[in-house]
Amino acid sequence: MLKQKFELESKFQPYFSYPNPVFLASSNNLFCGRNVEDTVEITVADGEKFTRVEKITDEDKVTSFVVSPDGSMVALATKSLFLKLMEFPSLKVIKSWRSCHQKGVCIMAVNSDVTRLATGSSDTVVRLWHLGYKEGYSCSCRCHNSMTTLLKFHPTQQYLFSSALGDYCVAVWNSETGKKVASLDGHQSIVTGLAFSPDGETLVTCGRDKVIMTWSCPQFSRQNVLPTFESLEACVFLPLGSLANHLGKEFVETQPPLLLSGGQWGCLRVWNILNGRCLLEVKGPLDRSPQTGAADHRRDLIDYGLHSIVGLQIVSIGSNSAEEGRTDAEESTQKLLLIRQSNHIEFYDPVCAKLTSEFLGDIGEVDQLCVVGKSHNRLIAVDGSPQLKLFLNPYGMDSHDGSWSCHLVPGGHTDVVTDVCVSQCGEWTLSGAKDRSLCLWRVIDRDSTEGGKRLKGPSTLVLLVERLEEAHAAHITSVCFDKSNNFVVSSSEDNVLKAWSLDLSQSKVLSDGSITMEDSPRSVLSEWMVVHGAHKSTINSIDVSVNNQLIATASRDKTVKIWKVAKHNLECTGVLQGHRRGVWSVCFSKREKVVLTASGDGDVRIWNLKDFSCMRTLEGHEQPVYKAVFLSDDRQVLSCDQRGLVRLWDINKPSSKSKKTAKSNKEDEDVNDTAGGSKVFEAHDGRIWSLAVCPDESGFYTGGEDETLCYFKDVTEQVEEENTKKLVDFVQNKQMLDNLVREKRYAEALRLAVKLDHPKRGLDILQDLILFEPQTDGPSEERSGSYHSTQATRVSAALNELLHGDTSEDEQTKEMLVQRLLGYAINWNTRARTSVVAQYVLNWILSTFTPEHLLRWPGFAKTVESLLPYTARHYQRISRLQEQLAILDYLCEYADERQAMKSPSEMEAVDSKPMEVCSSTVGVSEEQR
Repeated sequence: MLKQKFELESKFQPYFSYPNPVFLASSNNLFCGRNVEDTVEITVADGEKFTRVEKITDEDKVTSFVVSPDGSMVALATKSLFLKLMEFPSLKVIKSWRSCHQKGVCIMAVNSDVTRLATGSSDTVVRLWHLGYKEGYSCSCRCHNSMTTLLKFHPTQQYLFSSALGDYCVAVWNSETGKKVASLDGHQSIVTGLAFSPDGETLVTCGRDKVIMTWSCPQFSRQNVLPTFESLEACVFLPLGSLANHLGKEFVETQPPLLLSGGQWGCLRVWNILNGRCLLEVKGPLDRSPQTGAADHRRDLIDYGLHSIVGLQIVSIGSNSAEEGRTDAEESTQKLLLIRQSNHIEFYDPVCAKLTSEFLGDIGEVDQLCVVGKSHNRLIAVDGSPQLKLFLNPYGMDSHDGSWSCHLVPGGHTDVVTDVCVSQCGEWTLSGAKDRSLCLWRVIDRDSTEGGKRLKGPSTLVLLVERLEEAHAAHITSVCFDKSNNFVVSSSEDNVLKAWSLDLSQSKVLSDGSITMEDSPRSVLSEWMVVHGAHKSTINSIDVSVNNQLIATASRDKTVKIWKVAKHNLECTGVLQGHRRGVWSVCFSKREKVVLTASGDGDVRIWNLKDFSCMRTLEGHEQPVYKAVFLSDDRQVLSCDQRGLVRLWDINKPSSKSKKTAKSNKEDEDVNDTAGGSKVFEAHDGRIWSLAVCPDESGFYTGGEDETLCYFKDVTEQVEEENTKKLVDFVQNKQMLDNLVREKRYAEALRLAVKLDHPKRGLDILQDLILFEPQTDGPSEERSGSYHSTQATRVSAALNELLHGDTSEDEQTKEMLVQRLLGYAINWNTRARTSVVAQYVLNWILSTFTPEHLLRWPGFAKTVESLLPYTARHYQRISRLQEQLAILDYLCEYADERQAMKSPSEMEAVDSKPMEVCSSTVGVSEEQR
């Protein structure tokens, strides 16, 4: 069945960008901040599916915000130096007041019981505010010399801790009086993190001087200094009894609270704060620390980067907090929130240090998308980074609700990934990068089995099978699988085309989910054939035919070459020429001997592989086209362009003969572009680089330079059902309307016509009602008077049916019908032929409703303005017709009198009057002219 319409069902948008704050409330709502056009855009996402719940905006530009622990209150700081308290989820502003800062507020904090608010600014002043009872200004804390970078309340005691950019200490303030209590000195660099023990009697500070310091509270004396050899950005205490599965239950019970730190290296480290020992390292998907102890000397080479940890939080979800001594089998009610410099957020169970979910706060330009997995229910994205992004439950892949939960695939490339492809079975993935390496991956689902045994571990694993470090001598530009997993093809910027033999039988999956390789001198990927100078410019796309006999390469040299796969070499059998700019995409048909290409000249072309001629050119795109694929058994084509539009082409329909015609029909972009023979769907704000179709063609995904992902769902069946239902309803209503008119039940017919929004039928019914002449006896003068006197009565009775005809409808629905009829009358009043009907309708409306009631109708003032000029023009026209009619009546009476005269003397006596009549008649006609 041909596709008719796709609808945008879900869209992944950037929510978070460092250094804006992230807050996970106990209601499991995630509050994220992102810089957008010199303001902080606040997005509230669901903590499980990571779909947008609400978007918090303000008429003024926001510079910082803070959220209460339960997520019911949001405090905003604006660029106009105002502070605002807002309720959530109602988004009602409770209070707004001036911040009294000289510069914009850059950091905010609120205490655990939401009675104190602290604001820090680059004017070196920290201000305290009362919230709730007697809310307002409390005091100012002055001791810093630069912008405030750290601001935190004690969870149980009345203390506020602050630090500034140029200060290597932490100031302690009394949150009630604003007096300085102590100063935590000792760090040799900026202090970046501060944490409190579960009992509140110990606090810890860390910084970029690579040490952790422990302090007593409330004495604020230094107890211990722990060297970490790593610049730290955040630290947090774990709940009591945590990590018993790693360290042993007896060991954990006898130890003090464990401290978790993160920073430059990108790994989590667990510390014993008494003896300064590192007890455990938890390495995430972006970890860059050495894998073995023998490489410890290389830790110093790990610099700050996208892998670095910049924030740690532990939040209790729900009303129940974590219980001490809980077993590992019990589900934790707490979440550990880890924030990386790459805007990647990871969620861990703090009790067992298990990664539970991941969330991409921001992605780059999406260069490639692939549907992977044995069941073809996972999505891999390439976004200009060295890591592959695996979406575990994307929308459209399952009957249940999807989500944008994303897992970063660890290992692999060291530079930007440029292209990725997937095998026909969906289990194997090949990627190429700017580091000139090829990586072969295996996608393993939980239901995958090896030797009849179910695999252990997470729901989906992407494991690195083999990595060829020097696969090419230049950046790899494109990769492709054949249809039988026998070989792969790759290309590079030096115009070299390579074919690699593929031996997948050497890799086996163990029960723990890892991959083992058989002892064999051959590797899984081995070089098979090489073609130097395959094109004169960079190869953008590669595809292999269904029978694995042909390879198509699309290049920026405006050509597409067809290669025949021989035993020892690749033979060029034909060149497709005709595009005016570089070709970005090439795709073989699965049923016919044709190939589909998309080019920078805005054309999508279909080529015959028998004589390498162009069979069809699909014109309609006004910008370069970057991707085109076949749909519906190769009867339709889906393409995307630089403007952010997706077009659905029906190959059997004729295309436009000129782009000017297509451009004139471009204004309505959500309907058929009849000139271009395609349907247009708006997707992105900018280039669409990638397009991936679901295996069952139930939808497709797009990714572009606006750093978003879109999922479009096929709604063809729903559209056909709606069209069928509309057709049935139309036929039934038309028959009903015809029956009412035939039976001269004009009142009911008028109501049905207005209800169905048929203005032409409504006009015909009113005209029939006005011209309807009842059968009455008596002289003609009496019948004429009766006819004219009952016209207004009949029209009013029919119009009253709109208000009193159907007792099941409410007054609002009835008034809506009258307002719709008023809209018809405005249009009818613009023409002299239908103005009489319009005036009847207007007269009835003005007579039925009071002026006060009419003014409450939406847009009634503009309605009156549009009615006045035409009504005045009709009045003048009818006045002139009345004058002319009076003259015609006089002439007729004069002619009758002359015919009644018998004697010539009587006729001569009357002849003196016609001269005056004629002169007056001539005068009137000249005035009318």
